[in-house]
Amino acid sequence: MAVARQLAPAWHHDATNLLTRRYWRGTWMRWEGSYWREMDDQEVRASLYTKLEHALFIHITPKGEEKICNWSPTKRKISDLMEAISAVTHLRPAVDAPEWITRDGMSRDSDTSNTHGNDSPIVACTNGLLRVADRELMPLTPGFFNLVSVPFDYDPDATAPTWEQFLKGVWPDSPESIAALQEWFGYVLSGRTDQQKIVLIVGPTRSGKGTIARILTNLVGKGNMAGPTLAGLATNFGLSPLLGKSLAVISDARLAGKDGHQVVERLLTISGEDTIDVDRKFKDPWTGKMPTRLMILSNELPNFGDASGVIARRFIVLNMQVSWLGKEDTDLTDKLAAEMPGILNWALDGLARLEKNGHITEPPGSADAVTTMQDTASPTSAFVRECCEKGPTHEVLVDELWDAWKAWAEDQAVRHGTKAMFGRNLQSVVPQVKRTRPRGDDGKQIPTYSGLGLKSYARNGESPDSTRLNHGSESLRRAETGLSPLWAQHENSPKCAGCGFPFEPVEPGQTKHPGCAAA
Repeated sequence: MAVARQLAPAWHHDATNLLTRRYWRGTWMRWEGSYWREMDDQEVRASLYTKLEHALFIHITPKGEEKICNWSPTKRKISDLMEAISAVTHLRPAVDAPEWITRDGMSRDSDTSNTHGNDSPIVACTNGLLRVADRELMPLTPGFFNLVSVPFDYDPDATAPTWEQFLKGVWPDSPESIAALQEWFGYVLSGRTDQQKIVLIVGPTRSGKGTIARILTNLVGKGNMAGPTLAGLATNFGLSPLLGKSLAVISDARLAGKDGHQVVERLLTISGEDTIDVDRKFKDPWTGKMPTRLMILSNELPNFGDASGVIARRFIVLNMQVSWLGKEDTDLTDKLAAEMPGILNWALDGLARLEKNGHITEPPGSADAVTTMQDTASPTSAFVRECCEKGPTHEVLVDELWDAWKAWAEDQAVRHGTKAMFGRNLQSVVPQVKRTRPRGDDGKQIPTYSGLGLKSYARNGESPDSTRLNHGSESLRRAETGLSPLWAQHENSPKCAGCGFPFEPVEPGQTKHPGCAAA
């Protein structure tokens, strides 16, 4: 510890006297002038060996005499010294970047410095800390604990005409998509994670997905970007490359196999600002909230297996339809790189609009794409939307709903599974549904779902897309014969001349269900 105290003055910023080296969440961090960078253990060891290779110290002999000795660094001494330095430079794990900190590693409670809540976010540039609200440029300081810094100066007069023209070519008829991308760029720069959204860009080959990803990478700095795969996220150490990264770009997204549920779980955890344990090779696990924003590029909507369909609602989908295949501008990236200060101003305008509106703009078609993804991930969700009604006044027999689900699943060519699995999936899609057992007229208990009911066309064997719902199921026969009060409302309804069950005629003089084959 005495040696650590001797070395500590070299880790202080001259102007502010704040530490430029910190030990945070089991990781060494070093201030690089405009942002904090993670240091590898071996890098710390190498610097200590170099600094102490010829160090001397005063040794007091048993006789009280002073003797000059070589400190002679060894593996054991360096390991003990690193332990002591971690105590001297400790930064509380509760600190979440970006955040202002004081010398002792506590948060600063100041209206002008707090980047959370309703206060304006701060973007670190190479020439200062830019406050987005009023575009004021403040001095760079290690007191601002940030992991992201744009690798160029802030220029308030810079513009990006080539970039804006490129985006108009990508979305010629959708200014909302351009606005959403602009807000996303600013959101990534700000270090915020409160929107809990993932951007999904879907488009054909050579439609500009890669160009957008490269420009955003240049904007945040290549050292702040990770490029994982969806399958890689499910592996034991799959999240470790994302530590300390503000952006993760998943290109050519493909998801298949048994690890799909684990991928969904990790996407939900990262985007949802939840605390997670991250395994790291040859290191203790890292615990905290990951500051990484996720952007996925794909030629088609990915299929996420999620019974609740929650993952689909995390996405902002940007659809591309224009392709430059065979007409590529090979110099476009270089042209856009020259406009980075102007693109920064463009992104800051998007961040200001996001601050004002409170949410990222949803482009036309995004909601439909999200619904499609939700239906693909959770067929139960699609069944409920198409065939059911929700509300406290609705109820339906368990067997009746099960028969309707089986017929719908057969028509949609999906597995209907078991009744227990369907009940579990139904509970995740409609949490307010309760399973009860009311007694019928004969005193027998009948399993019933309350809070959910079948739409009239579903009861009658019809569907907007299908005529295969089984209106002649055994559960309906038992209901019609008086076993349940649920069908009392149908006492005065027209009865099918073929099967005898209630139905709603759609044509004058109609006496049977459409397609009824009963004798």
